[in-house]
Amino acid sequence: MDDRNRKRINLPGQPVKYEDRRKKADWVVRSVTIVAAIGWVLALFALLLVDRASPIGDNFITRFLDITVVSYWNTSLLRVAFAMTLASLVVCVAGVILNAARHRRKTDRYNKLLISITVASSVLFALYLIFFARYL
Repeated sequence: MDDRNRKRINLPGQPVKYEDRRKKADWVVRSVTIVAAIGWVLALFALLLVDRASPIGDNFITRFLDITVVSYWNTSLLRVAFAMTLASLVVCVAGVILNAARHRRKTDRYNKLLISITVASSVLFALYLIFFARYL
């Protein structure tokens, strides 16, 4: 048990109780939350770019109005989306490492938001490699 940030409060003969002297979250805990938010923004923006890079499907309106439809992927947007997904994955892994380094006390917890975006970014990165490797 790490007693450096705790003050012992007890009377002789009573069980030892500790008061946590930490008043608010330190810079590591706050930065882990910020890293998780940055990871989510990067991953969601990458998904938006993949949606914009996809070819437009042929439907009734395009056939009726005789509009030519683009039938190929926008490779420049796919490259940017791939880079953003990679950046999201790197940022989230760095945040998990930072969170694990701070996980010394009983009261310290892993950031669930950061773990979820790390898993989502790694799955998204794997899907890019599977489906869009020929465009990169």
